[in-house]
Amino acid sequence: MTQPDLTTLNKLYAGCRAYHGEMHDHSASGGTSDGQVPLDEWVKELAELNMDFAAILDHRQVRHMYLPEWKDGLFVGGSEPGTRISDSKATETSMHYNMVFTGPEPLEALLAEFPEYKFTGGSEGHFVYPAFTTERFGELIDAVKAHGGFFVHPHPKQVMVSDDPLDYWFRDETGLEVFYNEPESKFTEANYALWTDLLALGKRVWACSGGDKHAHPDAKALTTIYAEGCTNADFLNHLRKGDFTCGSAGIRMVIGDTVTGGKTAFDGQTLTVAAGDFHESVRFPDHTYRIDILDDTGVILSEEIPCDTTTCLALETKNVKFYRAEIWDVTRNLRIAVGNPIWNEQNS
Repeated sequence: MTQPDLTTLNKLYAGCRAYHGEMHDHSASGGTSDGQVPLDEWVKELAELNMDFAAILDHRQVRHMYLPEWKDGLFVGGSEPGTRISDSKATETSMHYNMVFTGPEPLEALLAEFPEYKFTGGSEGHFVYPAFTTERFGELIDAVKAHGGFFVHPHPKQVMVSDDPLDYWFRDETGLEVFYNEPESKFTEANYALWTDLLALGKRVWACSGGDKHAHPDAKALTTIYAEGCTNADFLNHLRKGDFTCGSAGIRMVIGDTVTGGKTAFDGQTLTVAAGDFHESVRFPDHTYRIDILDDTGVILSEEIPCDTTTCLALETKNVKFYRAEIWDVTRNLRIAVGNPIWNEQNS
């Protein structure tokens, strides 16, 4: 371990601060929505929970993003369709997928581009859930990215059934919902194992969080984003790069000028990690916390850290496949934050 030089990290995150929010929720927006709480109550309750944003991904429609209560930056837009992968080798080939956008227009353009959805158009338009082949589903993911969106495979082990991790992977630079409902759930345990299996297979997928709340919001499965401002464009800019933390504390990591989620040559460079900005829901002064630094072989460094200040660490890189970091509440023996990797372009 070396003395951290924060010059590059501070430069890359200049003007950014930590925002904590939910990346997978549903509201009572009318139409085909199955949420139970209207957006005006979400506004009030998010403030009470000291949460900065929530992604409202109501089913089969775009109308939630046209309601008067909708506010850019407080509500991130998109939808959660379902599908069946018709040529998958999985035992159960059904799955859901989250398509996250800055607003309704790019989602509407995507739905119109794929006639399988039978999108009826307009703010009151609806669409169906078509089946896709693996090839066509990959084309859909490419189109989500081309329209400026972020693609996530939510609650993967809770819907699709397969012993082959590759049945859950469709494209690199997409999200996999690792924390589901809450970090201590059995669902999270299964999804975390799937994510690490995919990393071991060389897949560049990003760990995501999602509460999948259909009733009242809560702060049990947060995402932490270091962004320039509280706008959907700012959030999407970092989400699309994998530059965010799955969990309720912030992890920033740089190698050279490459941030979390990226890919670069490790040779002769320094890994710098900054951990802090704990959300109040996981900040307990009488608890013990630690940060783990991992590469593709496992944990290579563990350090006890405080919950009320930022801790910075630096390591000389080696020729490993990736580096990543996790934050644990040692008192509860609970992983509360998972940082996405930086991959080695010379060893992948």
